[in-house]
Amino acid sequence: MSFTVDIDFEKPDLTGDTEMQNEIFLQVFNSGDGELFDRLYRDDAISNFSGEPLTGAARKKFITEFLATKPTLRAEVTHSYVAGDVVLIGVRYVIDGTGGDGRPLHLEGTCTDVLRRVEDGRWLMAIDRPVNGSLVGD
Repeated sequence: MSFTVDIDFEKPDLTGDTEMQNEIFLQVFNSGDGELFDRLYRDDAISNFSGEPLTGAARKKFITEFLATKPTLRAEVTHSYVAGDVVLIGVRYVIDGTGGDGRPLHLEGTCTDVLRRVEDGRWLMAIDRPVNGSLVGD
């Protein structure tokens, strides 16, 4: 996978451009850096990636532990709607890697994301709601 978008790792911005947003999300996820990935979220953002809605420190802990196993994400945007400072995005995704128990991990499904523009103009995740269509290795 080759990437063309440069990222400000101190203040990442998902941008309002759907294709650029997807590439930034993929780069940061695939870096394996959970702390960096959590910076793509608003402080009050909700992620259902764990299977239950998490926010704040619980969200960051889950993301950091999950990405420490270095999974690989592939994602394709299926639709995107922008309304002022809010973007609704649909995504098909596949995650492959090794679970914390050393067994192969394969997740695929769809995701509905809501981004909001924050005070400094950056676009950050407000709601991250993946739905797994298949799960191997849990």
